[in-house]
Amino acid sequence: MNEKLLVGPLSKLWQKYSAFVENATKGNTEVGSENIIYWRDKLFTLFITWLLPVCLIALIPGVTMGIIKGYPVISVVDLASAFSIFTIALSPPINLFVRKVFVVAILYCLAAVLMVFLGVLGPAFIYLLTLSVFITLTFPKKYAYYSVAANLLICVGCGILIYFKLFNSPLVRQFDLGIWIAVSSNLIFLSLVCVVLICYLIKGLEDTVLKEFRLKNQLLVESKERLRNNLLLKESEGHYKSLFFLSPSPMWVLDSETFRFLQVNEAAVKTYGYSNSDFSTMSVDDIKTEGQIVDAFAAKHDHHLQEPSRAKIFQHKRKNGEVFYVEVRFNSIPFKGKIAILGIARDMTEEMNYIKAIEDQNNKLHDIAYIQSHVVRAPLARIIGLVNLIKGCTDGKPTAEMLEYLEHSANEFDEVIQNIMSKTEQIFIE
Repeated sequence: MNEKLLVGPLSKLWQKYSAFVENATKGNTEVGSENIIYWRDKLFTLFITWLLPVCLIALIPGVTMGIIKGYPVISVVDLASAFSIFTIALSPPINLFVRKVFVVAILYCLAAVLMVFLGVLGPAFIYLLTLSVFITLTFPKKYAYYSVAANLLICVGCGILIYFKLFNSPLVRQFDLGIWIAVSSNLIFLSLVCVVLICYLIKGLEDTVLKEFRLKNQLLVESKERLRNNLLLKESEGHYKSLFFLSPSPMWVLDSETFRFLQVNEAAVKTYGYSNSDFSTMSVDDIKTEGQIVDAFAAKHDHHLQEPSRAKIFQHKRKNGEVFYVEVRFNSIPFKGKIAILGIARDMTEEMNYIKAIEDQNNKLHDIAYIQSHVVRAPLARIIGLVNLIKGCTDGKPTAEMLEYLEHSANEFDEVIQNIMSKTEQIFIE
């Protein structure tokens, strides 16, 4: 129970501390898989977050032993370094990159002091090697190689110290110049290898993450495009359904192989008198008049594609048996994953009746013209002949027979004229 009470306050204290450090060391705020700068700054923030509590593991024994063993300079440098790092690192007004450089510079100074006062038995070599790794992780690539150069400069400085014995350092007692070169060259070698390997790893990870980020963006764009196309398709489908079902003209969708009705609109139901359930069991043959062959359906599926839009006039019949004329236009359309035939019908009964009336009228006019050119001429020719005979009589008086023929021809001529008048009146009455 006491452990739970202890863990709770410590956890809240750590969360507050982490939030404070993160807010104070906030760098590039643009979070993104492709933004390596963000992750470098984030790593620096984690370094500072853990540095304060963890550094006490080395700081307390180092300061204590420095005082006990007579190295007060080391104790002062340790305390000053820790204080300077946290003071500068947690100062938001200062540019984050400058703060990172300042922290690295302090750690290099600490490593140099430890090298001079403690020699290779101290942690200086570990600090220098670790700094190369730290710089490679938190700085751009070119600064990683600067860390190798900094390690080289410190080793050269220590070599000069050993060669000229400028200071009473453990290095002077432990090494001559040749041995120091052999020892320090291992540090430079390891630093360079770590930098090269880490840079290669970061570059590979960065390329991989960048590729994944671009792929993710591409998929996102494609997803948005697909979503937009689906919306347009749904909208288009909605327009199609509205045009199909609300059209005042009868429309139907036929199977391209069997010519059965797959779907009909309300106008087709009203025009033909069949219900939707009736149409679902019917084919186009059921609305044709007997003996009529609809040429539009005689072709195969590929023929429909070659002639995408055709119109023909047919005689159809309603459910009550009434026959009427329609003009039907056919188009091939996709329907539920298959190619179907869309038929649009237009009632042509009035137009066809009008055309038929015109044809009947033309036939009557043709009959009248025939009568005028053939039938009228026969009695008229006889009358003209009889008149010439009467004029040629010697006594000037026609015979009874002549008069009888003349009367008969006149009556025949009158009947023909009456027939013509009757046909002409019928045309005007219609």
